[in-house]
Amino acid sequence: MSDFDDEPTEGLEATDTAADEAPPRKTRSEPVPDDDWDDDWDDDDTGRGGKRDLTLVYAIIAAAVVIVLAVVLTRPKDGDSGSDANKTNDGGTTAPAEVVKNWQGGVGDAVGKDGADAQKRAESAEGVYVWTDFGGWHLRNNNAKDVSVTVTADQVRVKKTDDGDDGDESGDTPFATETTVTLPAGDGKDGIGLDLGTSESATFTFTIDGNNVPADQIFLGGADAVADQNPVTFTKS
Repeated sequence: MSDFDDEPTEGLEATDTAADEAPPRKTRSEPVPDDDWDDDWDDDDTGRGGKRDLTLVYAIIAAAVVIVLAVVLTRPKDGDSGSDANKTNDGGTTAPAEVVKNWQGGVGDAVGKDGADAQKRAESAEGVYVWTDFGGWHLRNNNAKDVSVTVTADQVRVKKTDDGDDGDESGDTPFATETTVTLPAGDGKDGIGLDLGTSESATFTFTIDGNNVPADQIFLGGADAVADQNPVTFTKS
């Protein structure tokens, strides 16, 4: 027996036994246990995926932003609420429509095209006739005596002819504030034309031999209007 054999073996036997009984170590190839935290997240989903839910939220927010911007951008600025009517489609502005005024008192009623109906009336019976249309003012005398007509207005002048054609009106007299013309005795077929320019009021005085013509013998327009006095004043409104 060697010296090594004489050495006590009690401690070594205990060590060997403990080594034999130790549990085997796990290798790196075994998977790490899952704690299921992501499964809990998925369990709360609706089945369409969390990303889809976020997409829906983003879409709603984007739509809300678009609506707010649309309201802000289309809202009229202070002081602009009354100016939209004068704006054109291209953002420019147009001048307010000019108010069209007409002569009152029946003098422009039912005159017909180019004054044809008023002219027909002037030839139908004795009297003094006056009417107005787009061609100006027209005077006719259906009497056996001359009729003097004095007109006062802001602007008045006698036209060269009263044939409805203004192409030969270069000979018009200058505008004045008063003019007097004589209507020759006749059958009402021919007469005198007047241009009242920008006047909005005019007074006509009709006389025969220096005496005022009776108001009921002064016929207005092409219908059945008659003057209620002489002088007779016409206004535009």
